[in-house]
Amino acid sequence: MYDLWEPTVLGPMTLRNRTVRSATNEHFSERDGALTVTWAETQIELARNEVGLVITGHLAVDRSQRADEGQPVLDKDTDFSLLHRAAEGVHAAGGCIVAQISHTGPKAPANVNGVPPKSPADFMPEELDILVDQFTFAALRCKEAGMDGVQVHCAHGYLLSSFLNPEQNLRTDDYGGSLENRFRLHARILASVRAACGSDFALLVKADCNGSGNFHGLLGLFQQAGVDGVEVSGVDFDGRAGNKKPFFLKEVLDARTGIQLPLILVGGIFSRKDAQAVLDAGIPFVSFSRALICQPDFLALMKAGQLEESPCLACNGCYKVYRQRPVRCVTHGRPVPQLKKIFHSN
Repeated sequence: MYDLWEPTVLGPMTLRNRTVRSATNEHFSERDGALTVTWAETQIELARNEVGLVITGHLAVDRSQRADEGQPVLDKDTDFSLLHRAAEGVHAAGGCIVAQISHTGPKAPANVNGVPPKSPADFMPEELDILVDQFTFAALRCKEAGMDGVQVHCAHGYLLSSFLNPEQNLRTDDYGGSLENRFRLHARILASVRAACGSDFALLVKADCNGSGNFHGLLGLFQQAGVDGVEVSGVDFDGRAGNKKPFFLKEVLDARTGIQLPLILVGGIFSRKDAQAVLDAGIPFVSFSRALICQPDFLALMKAGQLEESPCLACNGCYKVYRQRPVRCVTHGRPVPQLKKIFHSN
């Protein structure tokens, strides 16, 4: 139905192909969450190697709730010249770039932040107002820096994912109970970002297909909220080590009836064959993560006909190897300069 390399549109963005780099924590910040030149150059390197849409690793909207010491922060103290550098370089390379913005919530380690993590029940109503403002501020600064849009992270057990999960969201007010209530915070954030940034700024979300109890209903709510596209993952994505087949294709196909939103599938896609199978099933965009950690030029090699499948082991070693030695993939031997700095400061 679709060709991987054909130009296309996603919301207000014109993309050179249907490939997406899924948001992947680069672990290239300073210990205080400051962005680095290496972080910016990583986004540019991906665009130079045929990635159509680069989605950055998640940027924390609240520096007191970071996911780890490698996660950058996007607030009033951020060096926005590096956001601009990334956007300018990606555009010069022919790509588009979207910043993923996130609140870690219950997965925020106290030993990193110095304060306990926050679950849905921990937020007072006025704190939810602050949260909406934090996401909106982050999105506005991304627009000012020249980025093409933002992706609001609603997956993987982070705060907005946990609000949607009936087993994690135990609130008894207007933000708990029914799916519509559990979505209320998301609706407020998305409406605020859209109002602040306008329709010419892409508004994407990343969502779990198996964490809300009603994925079809959730897609319908995102559609009503007017987002430009949904990237589909799952709460158990990190428990599928060794699986090199699309993780959530069946769940997407089962839930998309009546949904007009462009969908992006991520998870377990490591070959041209499987990418094309996703497209042939009617999913218009294919998202890659671990294959691009293993080989930032994976898509360029595939387009040139030099590679049909990624040599990535799908071992999930990239989740922790950077803490053990200064590389980003277990198959890498040459240290990454910024990782070397982080590694030796442990």
